[in-house]
Amino acid sequence: MSEIMPQQRQMTPEQYAEMEPDKVLRIMQIIAGALIAGVVMFGGFASVIVLGQAPVVKPAGQPQVVNHVLPLIAIGVFFLNAILSFIIPKLISRFSVKGVAKMVQDGTLTDPKELLGRLLSVAQTKTIVALALVEGAAFFGLIVVIVSKSFDMLGVVGASFCFMTAHFPTKMKLARWLEEQQRFLGH
Repeated sequence: MSEIMPQQRQMTPEQYAEMEPDKVLRIMQIIAGALIAGVVMFGGFASVIVLGQAPVVKPAGQPQVVNHVLPLIAIGVFFLNAILSFIIPKLISRFSVKGVAKMVQDGTLTDPKELLGRLLSVAQTKTIVALALVEGAAFFGLIVVIVSKSFDMLGVVGASFCFMTAHFPTKMKLARWLEEQQRFLGH
């Protein structure tokens, strides 16, 4: 298996120490913006596809599974992923920061700049995961729009978009999160 999959390169303590909050925040914002822009662009494509097609005509006596089941699944995926977009990043933070705390306790992490860099890395990971979960629900909603040839799922897509903007990283959110983690670590 190791021949097929390349080894993941670990960051060095020096690389963590070089991380700066403003630069990491900017990277987080670029990633978040790209994820949001992807949903907006795919929404535009979905709209063009649906508007360019003739409406679906239901044959007599045949149930339309696409128009009944897929929207329900999309709604379920949205609610599940919206909730998970808050829970999973917290779990990632908790688990990762406990690992950092263990390094501090063991004395293997003594440089304050490296500590900050490791926390910034955790913040970046949790933000990407939160956005990706809601992005998945938005894309699924847009796929249902295309398949069903109906804009009924735009509410799910719009709600997903709102959750993505709620997870968008800002200087204040990052500073608040870093303060909480540093308090937890006793720094």
